[in-house]
Amino acid sequence: MAQEEQIFSLRNISRRLVEPTEQPFRDPVAEQQIQEYENAGLTYKTNNNNVNLRDSGGNIVVTDESESQTVLVIEPVVKNITMDSFLRVVNTQFNYFKFPARTIGEQFEAPDLDIDIDLDTNDPIYARYKPIDQQQIPAGANNNFAGELEMSEIEEGVSQKRPNRYYITKQIKDSGADLRFRVKINFRYDSPDSDFNTTYFYITRFKPEAKFINLQYKEFFTFENPLAGGGRIDQYNVQEATKEVVIANTEFDVGDSFALFGLAGKGQPADEFKYSTINPDQTYWSITDASKNVDEWNRERTNKLQIDDIRKY
Repeated sequence: MAQEEQIFSLRNISRRLVEPTEQPFRDPVAEQQIQEYENAGLTYKTNNNNVNLRDSGGNIVVTDESESQTVLVIEPVVKNITMDSFLRVVNTQFNYFKFPARTIGEQFEAPDLDIDIDLDTNDPIYARYKPIDQQQIPAGANNNFAGELEMSEIEEGVSQKRPNRYYITKQIKDSGADLRFRVKINFRYDSPDSDFNTTYFYITRFKPEAKFINLQYKEFFTFENPLAGGGRIDQYNVQEATKEVVIANTEFDVGDSFALFGLAGKGQPADEFKYSTINPDQTYWSITDASKNVDEWNRERTNKLQIDDIRKY
């Protein structure tokens, strides 16, 4: 047996006479196995009877072949792990907090939550249109000469499915909402003579199934100087025409559209050099949900009704 740094306890070393027995014949294979165990110093670990003889309890039996034979019973190795050795391996110390407790971390800069949310993009009704450029108001002796005004710049809201027109979609109709139209037209009168002209504006409705357009669907705009249902304007003067009206949901259907028409009166053959011109920067057409207390930009009003609004009703 190889010498190992192990602790063996010898128990009950007894001396007894044992009838000499013949040693079993060891074949070469067994001898080779024994040699491998001896070289590795593992003879005390094996349970191979060719190397170590063990009793029924697994103890190694060492037989002295002298005349007075002595049997040594070597107990299996017992490894004792003390608490000191355990504490050296595992750190069980509890670190108590010191109050007030402090935490150390990286500096964190709060994100900027001041975000402007445009709620108008979710409004299927709101739209605000204006002219792109100056335009002459069509002239003629009567409303048969009235023409559609250019209102193709979309400042905000619903796009135009028909140029210059507010188109009724299925979503607008099914919402059940009434429409509030607010129109302001700023215009001037250019003439080589010291005279005046009369200008008319209309909200016109188009229905796909109708043979004729309803030119004078909503008329009688408010003028600073009204005359005969229109507005009287003198040479080189500037004036504004306004109109605010609520159109009930029952008055339109899917596929209908609305537009603005204008007419500048013309009574004499030489009047072709006289014309009224719209200023685009001071002109707009706003469409909002009539049930909402909002202004022409679809902004909620702070007061329920302005004094001017109360007077209108």
